[in-house]
Amino acid sequence: MEYVYHYTSADGLKGILESKSLWATNAEYLNDFREIKQGIDRIKSLRGSLSEFSQIKLEEIYAKHKNIPLDVTQKEMRSKDVHLANHFLNFLWNIIDNNTIDEIYTTSFTTKRDSLNHWLTYGSEQTSYCIKFNKEKLFDDEYFRQRKLLSGYDDVDYQSTEEMLHSLIEEHYLPEVLSYVLDPNLNGNDLNEKCAIAAIEIFNEAIFKIASIKDQAFEYEEEYRFTLFYPGLVSLNENTEKGYFDFIDSSNIDFIELENGVKEFFPLCYRTLKSGIIAPYRAIPFPKNSIDEIIIGPSENNELAVKGLKSFLSSLNFNVEVSRTQTSFRRI
Repeated sequence: MEYVYHYTSADGLKGILESKSLWATNAEYLNDFREIKQGIDRIKSLRGSLSEFSQIKLEEIYAKHKNIPLDVTQKEMRSKDVHLANHFLNFLWNIIDNNTIDEIYTTSFTTKRDSLNHWLTYGSEQTSYCIKFNKEKLFDDEYFRQRKLLSGYDDVDYQSTEEMLHSLIEEHYLPEVLSYVLDPNLNGNDLNEKCAIAAIEIFNEAIFKIASIKDQAFEYEEEYRFTLFYPGLVSLNENTEKGYFDFIDSSNIDFIELENGVKEFFPLCYRTLKSGIIAPYRAIPFPKNSIDEIIIGPSENNELAVKGLKSFLSSLNFNVEVSRTQTSFRRI
């Protein structure tokens, strides 16, 4: 069984428990949004090199598939009118150019329990708290897909954007695109549609990866991040533009319809950051049984902190273990 931890202040804990939700803040307002924006800009700057990289890798995959020498494959593929890699990438560039990244919301966790660095960084100057979540019970991807949202839930990555994108394209999407190209039953329109679907999938996955990339200086945090994202639009031509779930085969998803004219399942709310900036967030509900333990951080009023928290949990019918930090620290 795996766990993730969320450090917060007393007010933050009270809000989380009372609302049974976590606040996913708009990524633009986070300290590391620069990495997200630079990640998108970096992808856009890779147009030329990524095209060459993809074509080379596609030739290598084709040669392995056909069990023929690579130089033979290169001559065969480059003699064709359509460069297969570019055919796929054209859809990707179109999606990147026509979609924004202003609807990314994230909540941060860590895999480190009872960490002094985290108490000092994410807690308050008085009493701080660390919520221990059962990772498997915390969020359900299907829950968000039924509401036409995409969710990501994984370790923060400390590799470069270029390395991440190369890995995604080489390992996951080029073999898929090649299988479409080699399928004799696909006509031009079918091939375009499948390439477009592969492109929107890699765009969405790249957004999640970029939203979880941080500078290596923060690697000590061992961060785990939940990301909520409104998926992009796809177009096969200039006249047709569809939302992600209207474009892909979503017959296996039991969508939940909005009631009473409500526009969103997770209405936009606002909170004040430590910097004094007012930031938008969305409250993301979680199951009560996903919390296993709450650890009370360094405090001069430890006994009262334990007593108050247990009373508060009882009033909300939370069956949660309460423990105290083992770190030795006090503010003077």
